[in-house]
Amino acid sequence: MAKVAVHKVPKGKLAIDGGPKAVTVEIPRSYFGLSEISDEEKRNVLDVLDRQMLFRWQDAKRSYVARFEREFASLLGVKYAVAVSSGTASLITGLRALGIGPGDEVIVPAYTFIASASAVILVGAVPVIAEIDDTLTMDPKDVERKITPNTKAIMPVHMRGIPCQMDEIMRIARKHKLFIIEDCAQCNGGSYKGKRVGSIGDVGCFSFQVSKTITTGEGGMVVTNDPMIYIRAALAHDSGITFWWKLSQEVPQELKRVTPFAGDGYRMSELAGAVGLAQLKKLDKIVATLRKRKREILEDIAGAPGIKPMRVPDPDGECAYSVNFLFETVEQAQAFSKALAAEGVPVHTIHTEGFPDRHIYRYWEYVLGKVPVTKNFDPWRDPRYGGNVSYSPDMCPQTMSILTRTVAIPLSQKMKRIHTQQISRAILKVAYALFS
Repeated sequence: MAKVAVHKVPKGKLAIDGGPKAVTVEIPRSYFGLSEISDEEKRNVLDVLDRQMLFRWQDAKRSYVARFEREFASLLGVKYAVAVSSGTASLITGLRALGIGPGDEVIVPAYTFIASASAVILVGAVPVIAEIDDTLTMDPKDVERKITPNTKAIMPVHMRGIPCQMDEIMRIARKHKLFIIEDCAQCNGGSYKGKRVGSIGDVGCFSFQVSKTITTGEGGMVVTNDPMIYIRAALAHDSGITFWWKLSQEVPQELKRVTPFAGDGYRMSELAGAVGLAQLKKLDKIVATLRKRKREILEDIAGAPGIKPMRVPDPDGECAYSVNFLFETVEQAQAFSKALAAEGVPVHTIHTEGFPDRHIYRYWEYVLGKVPVTKNFDPWRDPRYGGNVSYSPDMCPQTMSILTRTVAIPLSQKMKRIHTQQISRAILKVAYALFS
C-alpha cells in the first residue's frame, strides 16, 4: 500500500487568483545529455579532427563508432549493436533486418513520434495504429485486437521514459508468432523488470537526437541478440559494409549465412561516435538523478486530494522524464495545469486543442491520408498487400481521452532538492485549493 504523506497544507490565494507564487527559486530546465557535455566530449572530437579520421573505416581499430557500439551493447547486455545516423534510421534498419516489407503490417501506438509510423511506410509496409492505455504506452488488449493475417511485427514505444508492458506484449507476440521491434528513442537508460529496454524484443532501436537522454546531435543504434538479424542490420545500414569489413579484415563469420543485399547510407560519423562514447558514461547517472527527483515529489504529495499519478509498468525502470497525472476530466486537467503554471512550475497538458503535436496520431496527416511516397511506392495500394486498414482522426478515442486528461511536469537532472520541494509545495497548494 502506498505511503501517504503528512501534508502541511499551503495557505493563501492561488497565484492564478493574484496570490504569491509557490516557486521562488527558478526551476532549472535541461536537455538531458546535451546539458552534460564537458571536456571528455571535446577531447574525443578534437582527437578525431587532429587525426583527420572522420570516417569509421579509415582507422577501424581505433574507431570511436566501433567502441561506442561495443560499450552500448555491453551496457544493455546484448551481443550486437549497429550505430546509425538517426533514430528514424535505426527503425528503418531494424525493420529491414527483420525482413519487414511490402504486404506486411506493423502495429504502432497512437502516441509516439510520427517517425515510428513513417519508418514502417519507408520499408513499404503498412502501419496499424493501436490505442494507448493509462501508462501512455500501447494498450496490449488493443494490440491483440488489431492483429490480422498481414501483421508481421509489433512496435512498442517506450514513451516519455516509461517502459511498455513488455510481459503482455511479448506474450501476444509469441502467441501470434510476431516480431517485436522496440522503439526506445525516449527511454534510453530505462529497463523493465531488470532488463534494459531494447534488449527484450527481437530488435531494439535508439535515438541520440539532441533532446534524448544522451545525445550525439543526431544518431541512433540498433541492437539485437540474434546474429542473423545483426548481419542483416549491418547490411541494411550501409550499402558498402561488405567492402569495409574485408578492407579492415573484420568480416563476421555469420556473413557466410546471409546473401548481401542493397543497403542505405546510414553510417554514423566518427564525430558523432566520439561524442556518444563520452555521453554513454553519463547515461545511468542522468537517469538515476531523474528517478530520485520524481520519487521525492511523489513521496511529498502522496495522498493529496484530486490528483492521481499516472501508472508506470515498472517504476524502478522508468527514465522519469516527467511527473504525470491523469485526471477524471479534461476540465480538471486544464484547471490544474493553468493554476500550477501560475505558481511557477513548468507544466503542460499532453494534448491541447489547436497544437498539431506530431507525437499524436491524429496529426499524422500523410499517414491518415495514406499519401504514397511516390506514385509507384504506395504501401497501402501495393498489390502484395491484402489488407484494408482504415484511419480517421477519431479512431483512437481512448488515446485522445487519456492525452487530454494528462498533465506532465518535466524533470531535469539539474534539479536539486530545493526545486522538487517547491514543485511539491505548488502541487499541494493547487490540489487542496481545487479539489479538497
